Formats: sequence, C-alpha cells, structure tokens
Amino acid sequence: MEMTGCCGMDCGSCEALRATERNDIETLSKLAAAEEGRSGNSFILPSKMKCTGCTGPGAKSMACSDCRVRMCALDRGIPHCGFCEEFPCDLGDIIWEAVPEYKNNLERIRSR
Repeated sequence: MEMTGCCGMDCGSCEALRATERNDIETLSKLAAAEEGRSGNSFILPSKMKCTGCTGPGAKSMACSDCRVRMCALDRGIPHCGFCEEFPCDLGDIIWEAVPEYKNNLERIRSR
C-alpha cells in the first residue's frame, strides 16, 4: 500500500483520489451521483468528491472530510490508527466491521 488512510483504507485504490489526480470530472460526477443515491441528498457537486488522501493537505471527499477516525488520528498526530496505542478501538469498529480489509491492513502494518 502506497498510501494508507487513517482507517486503514488503501487510498491508492480509491476512485475519488485517482479521479482527483487525473482531474477526471466525469468520474467525480459519477461518484457524486452514486453518493446522492446512497445518502439521499438531492444534489452533490462533483467537486465534493475530490480527495487528495486523508492526512495531507488538499481536498477531502465527503466520506473522508468529517470522518471521526481521521479526526482522531490527526488530533493524535499519527498518520493512521496502526500507530495508536489504543488500536483497535470503538471509534473504528463501524468501519472495520463494514470493511474488515482496512483493519487487516492496519494489523499488518503494526506487526512490522
């Protein structure tokens, strides 16, 4: 994994990040439309889907901008939960239950 998100996501596989890097407005529009369907929001601008990764400067997608796991890692000054003494914690449980791969990624990093 080239870039690990705070929650353990492989950001390099994130379509929003890749579309942002390519300035691919068509893909960002498709992602926005899909998010509208999931969230029930009436209209999401494609620019709200742009993301440069959760720990660096720049745009954050709707999913990442207000992520409590991301906020916690940033508050603690760590790049992701794999560096936290309290990992795993209740804060990430909902994400890790939905996508166990993210937790596995963090466990792999911790074991190095």
